[in-house]
Amino acid sequence: MSVRKLIYKVSIIFVSCLSCCLAAYLVRVDHFNFHVDDPLIILSQSAFIEQDVNRSYLSGHLLFSEPLKDIILQTSLDINRPKLPRMRLFDVRLEICHIMNNGYKNKFVRQFYNNFASFVNENATCPLKPHFNYTLNRAYVNDDVFPDFLPECTYRMKLIFQHKSKTLAHIQLDGRLSKAIK
Repeated sequence: MSVRKLIYKVSIIFVSCLSCCLAAYLVRVDHFNFHVDDPLIILSQSAFIEQDVNRSYLSGHLLFSEPLKDIILQTSLDINRPKLPRMRLFDVRLEICHIMNNGYKNKFVRQFYNNFASFVNENATCPLKPHFNYTLNRAYVNDDVFPDFLPECTYRMKLIFQHKSKTLAHIQLDGRLSKAIK
């Protein structure tokens, strides 16, 4: 191998590694709360955050007592920017099984789901299995899902899971979004 080819290959590897480390945003999760509202259906759960230099990782597990389908997710995302009023970016109601079956065409919903689904130990399908340990391992928000024009802000994301009009659980994520220093 010539020196020129070697330098070229090393340069490509270096640039690839560097670009992976230089994210457009730093997404921090400061608070991750998972509250079970129906302990007869959700037998076991855990949720915790691991902080790294430039990323927050979410891990946890869920164990259901019965097969579950027809799960509705009510979710909202609010941001607070310095010296500006709070802004709600979305407040939507989604069918979980429809998301799992690629039923939603919304790009943001698809990217967000695919990102988190890649960190689960099982390719979940509906109905969700009873007595199976669904484990989320070091999931993080891929900053590629965010448009470039988002301001630095704090955020609050709420997720409420319902089954047969009864609330199963709710999650609250609080954190910060800031531009990465390049």
